Amino acid sequence: MADRLKVDGTELDRFLKDLKKAQQSFAAVQKVLRDPGVTGLGTDELDTACDRFQEDWHYGAKEIGAQIGELTDITKKAKDDFHEVDVALERALEKARSRGGGT
Repeated sequence: MADRLKVDGTELDRFLKDLKKAQQSFAAVQKVLRDPGVTGLGTDELDTACDRFQEDWHYGAKEIGAQIGELTDITKKAKDDFHEVDVALERALEKARSRGGGT
């Protein structure tokens, strides 16, 4: 039974790494959106579009970054909790086996 109850810690670690990279990316976006403006990239239309984007997405990028942080914390806690349960289950099964119960 315990062989079927597995949590892939490697996959959770990979997911946490991806979340941290996403959080860093959004932190970089927030920094750019806080800057006074991006001008001279090209045409006036492009400069105007960039200004509009900064205005529209400043709040959204901040919120997405915060939510990624919360998801990272929740995922890390879940990984730690799964590991704790896995260790406790393994010990309980070993104890039962040593007493002659279960296989």
